[in-house]
Amino acid sequence: MAYLRTTVARWDMDLFSPEAEEIFRRIGTEGVQVFRRQPGFVRYRLMRADASTTVAVAEWESEALGLAGAQNFRAWLGESGIMDHLTLETRAGDLVAAS
Repeated sequence: MAYLRTTVARWDMDLFSPEAEEIFRRIGTEGVQVFRRQPGFVRYRLMRADASTTVAVAEWESEALGLAGAQNFRAWLGESGIMDHLTLETRAGDLVAAS
C-alpha cells in the first residue's frame, strides 16, 4: 500500500516573484534529486495555490520510507536556505484510492 504526505507551506514572499521562481526551479531540480535518491520514493508534486501558499504531495512505497525521505528533504530545505522562507503543515497516511 502506498503512503502519501501532503504539505501546505505558507511563504513569506510573493510566489509569483522572480525570487520564488528561482526557488521553484531549485526544488524542481536539486530537491527532486534528493527525493529520487531515497529508497521507496514514487513521485512528488508541488502546486502554487496562491501568492503565498503551496501544496506538495509526495508518494512513497511505505510509511517508514516516507518518513525517512521527508526528513532528508527537509534537511535539504534547511541547508539550501529555502526553509527560512516558509512554515510547513503536513498530513500523512495510507493511500486508499488512486487513478
